[in-house]
Amino acid sequence: MPVVRYPEILADLRAKILDGTHPVGEPLPHTSVLKETYGVGAHVITRAMKELKEEGLIWRVANRGMIVQRPATSIEIPLAIERRDEPTEWASACRRAGATGRLTPQPARAEAATEEVARDLHLAPNAAIITWDQHGDIDGQLVCLDRTYVSAELHEAGDFDIERSAARLTLRLQTSPASIEEASKLRVSHGSLLIDITRITHDSVGQPIQLLRRLLNPQRVHVSDRRLPLTSP
Repeated sequence: MPVVRYPEILADLRAKILDGTHPVGEPLPHTSVLKETYGVGAHVITRAMKELKEEGLIWRVANRGMIVQRPATSIEIPLAIERRDEPTEWASACRRAGATGRLTPQPARAEAATEEVARDLHLAPNAAIITWDQHGDIDGQLVCLDRTYVSAELHEAGDFDIERSAARLTLRLQTSPASIEEASKLRVSHGSLLIDITRITHDSVGQPIQLLRRLLNPQRVHVSDRRLPLTSP
């Protein structure tokens, strides 16, 4: 006898994802197939899919459909922490959640500052900056996209230690819709809300010396609001 009620359909689909009936990395059956299987209208299947997406068990991929994901493992990381300590804190947070993960820096590159970056770092328009990305994963799944900016002049001053010069942080925490590229990397739906953190490090006289922009998948990462002074684990 087919399952006919929404809570039972949702529970049945969830159970089949968790027990491997619907394998990780493979698409769920098409809506038309699920309608026939459960004997319900498309709106019931659509509602169940929405719930499973919010639980992080599926994500939409263009031309493939709803792709099954591993159950979400979530970690908690602080907003304010010394940069050098972040890889250790990330790995520790993953271990506390029974998972493995790391922050992986990408090669630095030189470019001209955008209007927004120049404003945040008190630089002239199109000033030369150095920027680099950093990717955070949990059990191999990308959940964090970082981009850090520093003026090229400051970066080239080899005797200048940004960490030791840090005296104050400015933190901005908001949500922003995932772009197509961000959605693909973080395995979320295009337009779904991401945690969007802007963190500006200032020196002792208040001059901005480093800008971090961090995007997080909120199904996988939570943040704790540890403000000044800078904290280490």
